[in-house]
Amino acid sequence: MTYDAEELLTQWGRWVWQSAGVPRCVSPSYALMRDNVEQLSCSSAAITDDDAMLIDSIIARMGRRDPQMAQCVMLYYATSRTMHGVGLVMKLQRLKVRELLMAGKCYVEAVLDMRDQITQKAA
Repeated sequence: MTYDAEELLTQWGRWVWQSAGVPRCVSPSYALMRDNVEQLSCSSAAITDDDAMLIDSIIARMGRRDPQMAQCVMLYYATSRTMHGVGLVMKLQRLKVRELLMAGKCYVEAVLDMRDQITQKAA
């Protein structure tokens, strides 16, 4: 199966912030009011929690292997910064950021492909 790692990472970045800042314990009436009021925020993530947590774990493993690449991927996708913006934060040139993002995307695709192959062999 072919995965679009770029799309998965983009949706994961939205998923990361989807419920950020929302109190864990809220009254039922507040939840009803909040859910029925038009929000002027970005669109919600089009990814399941299971898939998002899978991507999250892949990026965590990436962080153990190459912390700079993982930080670059997290900054780019989870904060919606430009490559230039990520470079400013990490004190890297834009081309180095681009290289790290391409490597990170390939890493995610490789892990997903390996996971798919293992699942097919087990079936």
